Amino acid sequence: MNLTRSARMNNQEIRKWLTASRQALTALTREKYSEQIRQHFMTWFSQFVTRHPQPTCKIAGFWPIKEEPDLIPLLTELDRQGHELSLPRITKPDSSLEFYRWTATTPLHPGKFNIPEPQLSEKSLPADIILVPTLGFTRDGHRIGYGKGYYDRTLAKLHEKGHTFIKIGIAWDEGEITVPYTPESHDIPLDYILTPSGLHAPLK
Repeated sequence: MNLTRSARMNNQEIRKWLTASRQALTALTREKYSEQIRQHFMTWFSQFVTRHPQPTCKIAGFWPIKEEPDLIPLLTELDRQGHELSLPRITKPDSSLEFYRWTATTPLHPGKFNIPEPQLSEKSLPADIILVPTLGFTRDGHRIGYGKGYYDRTLAKLHEKGHTFIKIGIAWDEGEITVPYTPESHDIPLDYILTPSGLHAPLK
């Protein structure tokens, strides 16, 4: 269910509502929806590499937690195709994320919040495409996460360094926020929102 309550809600209330909507999805539904997300990405990505030919593309993914979409088969296929994959690691509390090289055979270990992280020490160069876990989103490209701010700090830091990259929020359609929502001042808008229904460019 989409977030459609008419009463004004603060961000914590919005997160609570979105989390309940996500948890209401059955495991079978999440599996089906994840496959749709992966198919939509590969359709877009094949067009992207045609328009931007290069030997490899650097892509930052994430390991699914808390009923998030499962991108692991997608990351595995991209690795098989020879692209450079990375996963985030939390190296310091309340800091930006660091991305480390990942392949389908890279050992993982539980990091902060028990999220699997690459065990290798090879840092990845800044990615061309960053897949961003997204609890909720607005049609104009704003994202709400879990409230810890790791991705907000990471995206802002890359922008400050002048790095050019594509930010794709990965979400369920149930994560659309349709109540009044004011982004935080530090929020970085997404370039696309990818859900089971397709790849959506933010409304201008």
